[in-house]
Amino acid sequence: MASKPQKKAAPSYSVPALEKGLDILEALAAAPSPLSLAELARDLNRGSAEIFRMLVCLERRAYLRRDTASGKYAPTLRLFELAQAHSPLRTLLAAAREPMRQVAETLGESCHLSVLDRGKLLVIAREESPESIRLLIEVGAGFEPEKTASGRLLLDETVHSVTARDETIEGVDDAVVRVGTAGGAVHAALAVSWLRSRKGAKKPATVLAALSAAAKNIHQSLGI
Repeated sequence: MASKPQKKAAPSYSVPALEKGLDILEALAAAPSPLSLAELARDLNRGSAEIFRMLVCLERRAYLRRDTASGKYAPTLRLFELAQAHSPLRTLLAAAREPMRQVAETLGESCHLSVLDRGKLLVIAREESPESIRLLIEVGAGFEPEKTASGRLLLDETVHSVTARDETIEGVDDAVVRVGTAGGAVHAALAVSWLRSRKGAKKPATVLAALSAAAKNIHQSLGI
């Protein structure tokens, strides 16, 4: 009996310069604060001269910024901008813009949209409250999913909405609804965080109702 042909392994090509650049970007993205050339060289176990030219190139292409006072490097939002060009994400952001604006206007609270990305909860969009006193979460910020209401919702396929007390900020409540479906091209969490002690603070049921209406509008725009 003829033996089955062996499946060929995918070729492995080494691209040292590209890998070096990616190592730098990943190290800076994981660092809690900007890093100097010496600190990067230490963390990557490379010589300073070896990565200096790569840093200059990445800064010139706007993937990094260098603080003129400290000389330390930090990533820009350039990679996030590239990710936004990806069709499902771009389509989601376009569909969510107006419903999120309506949520912020109706509730007087900021809202944000997040997705799971490489084990982190990543904030991809925000609509600010029109009020002078408001909570804001930075676009591009990353969090441990298990420590956030949005992350826990996205990790549990059986849950479609959540209200909870914020685990990181005392006196803050969170309400979250799912947008899209787990495993689908669109899967995100739409959330509002508000000060519980603020005069006229909204009740969780009111916030959830506004978020649910927004999610419904997003789904209709996306055809899901």
